[in-house]
Amino acid sequence: MGSRLLPTAAAALFAVAGSVTALIAGAPTAIALPVGAGVGGLVWAAYAITHRLTRPAPSASARPATGRTDSQDADGPTDALPEPPADAARWLTRAAAAADRLEHQCRHSPSASLWPALATAATSVRAAADRLTAAAHAVRVIDTSGAPADHRVLYGEQERLEEEALALPDGPLRRAKQDAALATGERAATLKRLTELRQLLITTMEATALRLEAAAERGAMLLSLQAATDASTVPPDLTALDHELDAVQAGLDTLDEITRSLHGTAGERPG
Repeated sequence: MGSRLLPTAAAALFAVAGSVTALIAGAPTAIALPVGAGVGGLVWAAYAITHRLTRPAPSASARPATGRTDSQDADGPTDALPEPPADAARWLTRAAAAADRLEHQCRHSPSASLWPALATAATSVRAAADRLTAAAHAVRVIDTSGAPADHRVLYGEQERLEEEALALPDGPLRRAKQDAALATGERAATLKRLTELRQLLITTMEATALRLEAAAERGAMLLSLQAATDASTVPPDLTALDHELDAVQAGLDTLDEITRSLHGTAGERPG
């Protein structure tokens, strides 16, 4: 505020000085006053122009907060994690919901003897639900590779190339046709294998998610039984819950094996 008043005061002083100078020089009052005003106006205009040219650019802290960085403003939003395929996403959703339910049951367990078991189960179920995300990512990788395409079309293309090669005399052209047929057959075999692995991934994700839901249900049943009996005299039977958790771990092990097979299929050369 003070920086704005200084040029105004200076302009007023120059206006008065201009008027006094004009009066001393013998100019009539009708002329002296406009002369003083003109001098003041020139002073203000000179300051305004100088201030505009020398004003520093606004700092980053003075910019309005938008929640975006400079690089995001220049290059657009950062890449978000890609959405999993729909048939994989449904099992991720159900697995996460099962983990939420079991964690909720653990927080509201009235039994001191049951709480440690539910807490351990809730931790295992949440970790399993998170690991399903890796399997969903593997499914998405298969989809982006083109594996869902009908590999039978490629096998038909391979047969055509082989027939054309047989119809040619021995020489460079025939060998080129044979190489093309071999490459097409290898690609068809790889896509067929990837398609099979995709189906196995989805099926194992489904089974694992259902086991997670069963574990959450077992936890709810244990809470109900503890509420209906004397918890101090009847220890909780964790056999069924342990069975479901073992089944969940088996499903995760299977998913790991499938993922390793996927890496092998991507790098192998079919014979």
